[in-house]
Amino acid sequence: MTVSPSKKKPVYAALSITHQAVELVVFSPKSLSIEQSYVVPLADGVIDPDLDLVSDSVALKEALRQLFRGARPKVSEVHLSVPATLLRLVEMPKTLDAAGLYLSLSCEAERYKAFDSTEAVVDFFIVNNPQLPSNMQQLMLGAIRSDVLATYQQCFREARVKIHSVGLEPLNVLRGMAGTGVLDSLVQQVGTDAHWGMILADPTHVRFSLWQCDQLLEFRELAMDTRNFANGASDPMLVEDLLEEIRRTTKTLQPVLWMTQNIPAQLCEALSGHLECPVRSAPLGTAIHMTQPVSLAGVGAAMSSVVPFPFDLNILAGTKSLSGPASGSSKMTAVAPESNGGSPGWLIPAGLVSLVLGGLVSAALWLLAISVSSQVPGVQSKVDGLKVEVSGLASRQAELKRKAELDQTLIDILKTAKVRNFVYVALAEDLKRKTPAQIWIQSLEVKDGLTLTGKALNHKAVIQFAKSFDAAPYTKAVLIDSIMEGTMGPNLVYDFKISGGVNLDKSMLPPAQPAPVSSPEAKPKTSGA
Repeated sequence: MTVSPSKKKPVYAALSITHQAVELVVFSPKSLSIEQSYVVPLADGVIDPDLDLVSDSVALKEALRQLFRGARPKVSEVHLSVPATLLRLVEMPKTLDAAGLYLSLSCEAERYKAFDSTEAVVDFFIVNNPQLPSNMQQLMLGAIRSDVLATYQQCFREARVKIHSVGLEPLNVLRGMAGTGVLDSLVQQVGTDAHWGMILADPTHVRFSLWQCDQLLEFRELAMDTRNFANGASDPMLVEDLLEEIRRTTKTLQPVLWMTQNIPAQLCEALSGHLECPVRSAPLGTAIHMTQPVSLAGVGAAMSSVVPFPFDLNILAGTKSLSGPASGSSKMTAVAPESNGGSPGWLIPAGLVSLVLGGLVSAALWLLAISVSSQVPGVQSKVDGLKVEVSGLASRQAELKRKAELDQTLIDILKTAKVRNFVYVALAEDLKRKTPAQIWIQSLEVKDGLTLTGKALNHKAVIQFAKSFDAAPYTKAVLIDSIMEGTMGPNLVYDFKISGGVNLDKSMLPPAQPAPVSSPEAKPKTSGA
């Protein structure tokens, strides 16, 4: 439903929800300063970091009440910044309409484990990529769980605060960099033609992006437990894993600088020692006036009404759907004829003529009714017979429809079984061919997805083994779920778990080979004495 744009004043207040705290930030566009900033920490477990779920809505509501209770003047509407459950750079055909594009992006998001038990609320922005074919387009896809969004809405309704817009934390960080001048100073430092990178970390994800000026060139997301980053500078395997993903993001390009968010300075120094460019933490809004440091996500969301950014991802664009449809009234006015206090002279004759015409019409209708009533019994019997025939045809049609549905179900089962057999054979051959000597597999399960566990002598062997399935036609989104250190006798080994989706599209089956045709001239061999 299209909602007319609001004529109210813009909203400059933002509430940023992270895994550790809720933060209220109010920005003043006149003085370019933060008028208010309040932070209430959240206890561990209120926000589940693995799926970005609200595990304890009571604690979240209490934190919001405490936050709004201390705000002066009282805040009645905010831009909401929440953790992104999923961010992806995807390619889609340009021929898709808006509804088809939204459905395709929703299906793309919901095939990830984070959306197993709910629907995905998605939004996207088109990314300029001249290297794609003319019929394709590149999109930045963002998604959060619909049940999490509903929980946020309920919490704000009970706090009597409206949500003006919903944005994702990583993109609000970039908007905060643009609004506070950090991005401008960065571009002036490195130049408009140079490349630079951004590393954004939250408890379960690390997101790598490569930029040129303010244009996004590459984006990658890695599932990784970042809670060990505090002492990760002394872990060579952790540094090596991050360097591997940085190299996969940059490809052949050479960025002159990497900015980070939520990564300790010691780990930044360890990365700088291996890269040919500095790695440093992004400053927290140094170019605007504020009494205390605030998060870039809160600043970016608060400035979204005045600071444009190429990736202004607003999941509920316009926000009117959060507080209900806009209400309005349309007044109709009726114009009454003028009266001079007396009846016109033509009113009585016109009334007599209308009475005569009404009598003639009534008589004609009465005669027509008598004529039709004499034919009613025969017509009624024909109508009853037709009803019986139509009923029989309808039951026959329903029976045929059920049979067709049953046949189609059997056909689909046979096709799926054929594809599954192909997947099993191809997977067995690839495992025999691709499994390195440093890895031995303990279990393999193929149902709706692929789950593989085993042991390895080092991390790198597991990473290379998982990468070897990226180009396989029968797998999709193969990820390393966990790598844990263990022992086997006196030896150090690593237990790992790899999972991914299974592609059951029948189009990947090899084409059927035609049966050989025997030549008519061919004669059977005979033997004799």
